[in-house]
Amino acid sequence: MKIRNHLLEGEGIEFRESPNQGGEYAEGALDTIIIHYTAGANAESAIETLSDTERRVSAHLVVGRDGAVTQLLPFNTVGWHAGVSKWGEREGFNHYSIGIEIDNAGQLEQKDGQCVSWFGRAYPEEEVFWGVHRNQIVATPWHRFTEVQVRAVEKLCRLLIAEYGLRHILGHEEIAPQRKIDPGPAFPLDGLRARLLHESVTAMLSDEGEKL
Repeated sequence: MKIRNHLLEGEGIEFRESPNQGGEYAEGALDTIIIHYTAGANAESAIETLSDTERRVSAHLVVGRDGAVTQLLPFNTVGWHAGVSKWGEREGFNHYSIGIEIDNAGQLEQKDGQCVSWFGRAYPEEEVFWGVHRNQIVATPWHRFTEVQVRAVEKLCRLLIAEYGLRHILGHEEIAPQRKIDPGPAFPLDGLRARLLHESVTAMLSDEGEKL
């Protein structure tokens, strides 16, 4: 997998451009990846929503449960995935970030002994993760991400960091904690972030050392 002219190339990659986009980033503005889950029935429904001109939402990538990747926007183009958002002193993260949407139903609800999504689908025990959200205090059921999805997201993040010099990986729940809970505790965000950003800093220091 590689990036050429702000588009992914490689096996299992499809490009389906969304009309919902905001032009190119300001020079030097792009420095963040935002991780989301789709909270929908499947990847195709998410792609349709993220391409619906009436919905006015979009993201750069959708990662299916089988690890397949659909790119909806070139990586130099502003997407509409962050909404009203703030982290530190900065607001409006659409203007600074690449959005990755992962096909996942999100937080589930217990009904009649089953764990059910908001759209009524019941999930078997092996697809349910019990965990405490960083912005909540009790354990609840969540739709489990697949191993191949997590590997695909890590590979994408590593590639984007290398290509664009990105410095932050954040969850939607961190930039909009009053209204968003994705990607939630079922996604290993903290570990992925620590691992990839450590690699990035190590590589940067190594490059600087070679120049001295």
